[in-house]
Amino acid sequence: MMRVAAFSLCFCSLGVAASPVGTQSVADRPSAIVQQTANITVKGQILDETGLSVPGANVVVKGNTSLGTVTDFDGNFTLSVPAGSTLVASFIGYKNQEFAAVAGKPMVIKLVPDTEVLDEVVVVGYTTVKKSSITGAIGSVKADKLKDVTTPSVANMLQGKVAGVVVTPVSGQPGAGVSIRVRGIGSLRGNQEPLWVIDGVVGASSAELNPNDIESISVLKDGSATALYGSRGANGVIQVTTKRAKSGTSQFEVSAKFGLSELQRGNLRMMNGAEYYDYLKEAFTNAGTLEEQHWFQPYLREQNFDWWDEATQMATTQNYNLAYKFGSDKIRSYISADYYTEEGAIKGYDYDRVTLRTNTDYIVNNRLTLKASLALSYKETFNQQQSLSYASNTPWDSPYNSKGELKTGNEGMPSKDEAVNADPRDYWYSDGGYNYLNYYKRNWGKNRNNGMNINLGFHYKILDFLKYESNNQVGFANSYNETYTDPKSFGQETDHGNMYNGNSNSRRVYTSQMLHLTHTFADVHEVDAYLGYDYDEARYWSNWGRAKNIYSGAEIIDAGAGEQTAGGTKSEQKNAAFYFNANYTYDSKYLFQVMVRRDGSSRFGSDNRWGTFWSVGGGWNMHKEAFMEGLTFINELKPRFSYGISGNEPGGLYEWTTKLSFTQQYADNIAFFSNYAGNPNLSWEETASLDYGLDMRLFDRVSITVDGYYRKAKNLIYLRHLPAVSGYNRQTANNGSMTNKGFEISITPEIIKTKDIYWDVTFNMGYNKNEITKLPDGDELYTKATAVGYPYMNWYMREWAGVDAMTGKPLWFVVDKETGEKTVTGDYNKATRQLLDAVPTPKVNGAVGTNFSWKGLSLNANFTFSAGAKVYNSARAGALDRDAGRTSQPPMKLADGWNRWQKPGDKATHPQLIAGGNNSADGESTRYLENGDYFKLKSLSISYDFPKRWITPLTLKSARLSLGGENLFTITKFSGIDPEVLFSSEYNGTASSGNSYPSVRRFTVGLNLTF
Repeated sequence: MMRVAAFSLCFCSLGVAASPVGTQSVADRPSAIVQQTANITVKGQILDETGLSVPGANVVVKGNTSLGTVTDFDGNFTLSVPAGSTLVASFIGYKNQEFAAVAGKPMVIKLVPDTEVLDEVVVVGYTTVKKSSITGAIGSVKADKLKDVTTPSVANMLQGKVAGVVVTPVSGQPGAGVSIRVRGIGSLRGNQEPLWVIDGVVGASSAELNPNDIESISVLKDGSATALYGSRGANGVIQVTTKRAKSGTSQFEVSAKFGLSELQRGNLRMMNGAEYYDYLKEAFTNAGTLEEQHWFQPYLREQNFDWWDEATQMATTQNYNLAYKFGSDKIRSYISADYYTEEGAIKGYDYDRVTLRTNTDYIVNNRLTLKASLALSYKETFNQQQSLSYASNTPWDSPYNSKGELKTGNEGMPSKDEAVNADPRDYWYSDGGYNYLNYYKRNWGKNRNNGMNINLGFHYKILDFLKYESNNQVGFANSYNETYTDPKSFGQETDHGNMYNGNSNSRRVYTSQMLHLTHTFADVHEVDAYLGYDYDEARYWSNWGRAKNIYSGAEIIDAGAGEQTAGGTKSEQKNAAFYFNANYTYDSKYLFQVMVRRDGSSRFGSDNRWGTFWSVGGGWNMHKEAFMEGLTFINELKPRFSYGISGNEPGGLYEWTTKLSFTQQYADNIAFFSNYAGNPNLSWEETASLDYGLDMRLFDRVSITVDGYYRKAKNLIYLRHLPAVSGYNRQTANNGSMTNKGFEISITPEIIKTKDIYWDVTFNMGYNKNEITKLPDGDELYTKATAVGYPYMNWYMREWAGVDAMTGKPLWFVVDKETGEKTVTGDYNKATRQLLDAVPTPKVNGAVGTNFSWKGLSLNANFTFSAGAKVYNSARAGALDRDAGRTSQPPMKLADGWNRWQKPGDKATHPQLIAGGNNSADGESTRYLENGDYFKLKSLSISYDFPKRWITPLTLKSARLSLGGENLFTITKFSGIDPEVLFSSEYNGTASSGNSYPSVRRFTVGLNLTF
């Protein structure tokens, strides 16, 4: 397996990479070299410890680094040097190897791994840190581990990659976002998502980020790491580093990928025409109303239209990327362009996006380096998509009548006189009287988004150990939306159609100024410290207009003859911070970290605008102690701890002040009113985080990381309800607390590591337990309750007791408030709503991955799993499993292990079928609370790197062909479509009857070429 990823490091340690290597004339060399009387030509190959070639390794003359070269793609080098020279071969992650220059026979030099510099640096906060010096809990993912899924979203690529980081797609719709939780939910009303930092710029990017531009991602999880970002780090920090060029490189890359996607159906299966007929016949018979159903005719058994097949499609995905890297001793530049397009697996949705990026470094001299970046993006969506609920129309209905005409859905069922000889294609049996095919192509929505980031910065070396770093960005974003509803559409009898136009604009400014000191004293005292200032501001403004009573085909709001309405908003926010961080290492063994930060935010009143946050951390590289020398199988053993205080802001920009609305009139004058009371005492939510961890590497084959943590959020931001006499009904305030505690583990054994074969397996898992420990106004007992002593969003409902074996009637539990004793009742209204030992968020999340390579062939697989969550399947309760509570709603087939009561003595999961319902059996209860555990093959890919002898004549450096699959199978007992998306913040464990969009199964083929 070639070390292609390291090729860009080629000239890092060469002092004068601008001149062609090995071509200097004697006259051009220093005087000491001029006296050399003869040169010899040295040839050789650099190999790693397994015998693999090492491209991009440096080979220089000892004492004269200006005379050297870099190994080619096969690790070969040729160098003309003075006779008698000593050469030094070096490569990141390996010890320097010295050898005598010998002419004639090619030399073979084998490098030895240097455990001191393996995984050399990781981005942590505002700088990079050696992995061996890290005291916090940080997950780092390199670019080659992020390419197993096809997505325009960088966040999607993190799923299953870092223990304790739960990444959940909110939808399978193209371009849909994700929900990310780092070590549980840490707030009730404040922000719950982690902070994003892209190339050192804090906050969301105005321009869309291209996954192909990513170099690495670091996830900061513990207090010492997240507190680096103070008021915004309480929910974790995701740091993204984009690609930049290295000195001595010139490389052009092109890649193309094509995919086919289909919607995952999961375990949900609907009854066919015959099954539905038999189902209703039983229900009508048990209700004693069969004779009244004149429309209910045997020919319905033969009708089997597949609405799911009609609503979905095999959709295409395409991605094309171009990238060029160039680096000399003065300028380094990375340029990329990317085009991504995807069709929705539910018909009627198209997604297109173009991104451009350039990252440039200009080395003015040995003290000053200028940095500039430009990122542009354009995204467009076209939407005629309809809800999946229409995919559960009855199999007796079809979209077209017997004449081939599109039906409206208002045809109704045949009359008594018509029923016997009726053609069911000319009638409508489904609930709601709506044929979505008659309307979805009439109506549409368009969205266009532009984004731009301009970054300018510099590094200036004041002293050899002191550097001034400046990082600045201005970002612009624009969005334009159109929505057209045709006058002939369903429900437009009053408005007669409408046209909506809206646009929004935002501008964001960020600046960071920092003094950075790095120095080693007396060879054993290492100090890495920085002092800095951050400031950012964001402004947003929007306006919109809507016209009614339009003519068909209108695309402007001026085309409406009816009422026209308009609106708009403006908002602004600012943040500032002063911070200091220091890392101290003694003799590479003992590690200490301290940080303090002062944050200010416009989301608070003037009295509470500033907050102070801090952290401390420590670590011990035990494996470097003398008493560990005999334990040669231990390559790394580092216990560490950290404790930190970070903060969180309210979700709204102006919750500290009373907001007035002036859209009403009183006596022909503008009337100002408000039902929301401001709170000038609103202050920061604080999260204290304790982390204790252990990093190990054994037998130079097995890497293990274990972390335990305890997080307590206090001063919780919550919504206080006010008495009516106050003149207001609610107010944002601080009080209450919650905790998150758990553990994480990551294990990666390298099972086989030889010249031709490499195989590793990676396992990571995180366990989290959340608990509300204090609420100022008592428990909030809704279906998803907030109650002291229970997790956030704990399920609160009646407990299902099963089916009466003698009568087939539903049963529930009644709980005695004094004794806790449970008894059974058949009266739904008498059953007790209770706090259950059940939550809609998983307690355990994890992943298993494996990488196998043999020569040029590679196989990669990633599995994800989740356990401990309960999903309320409201799709069953509201439509699909109501025991004929509404006969025009077709039911799902009973899942494996379910059965229906038929006669006295039956032990059944489902009560007797009765048209109109069976004694509120479909009421909200634990009957519909299902196990949401799943195990999923998230991605599988196989790739082949073509041999160099095949591609060299084509002037190619590398060529790779790959085949991939995503979401190939899911093992779960959940009876619905896809439990995964239901754990996102979009659904919070509730499976709706048609609004959820499950993730898609995708098959891809890709080609990557490097010139």
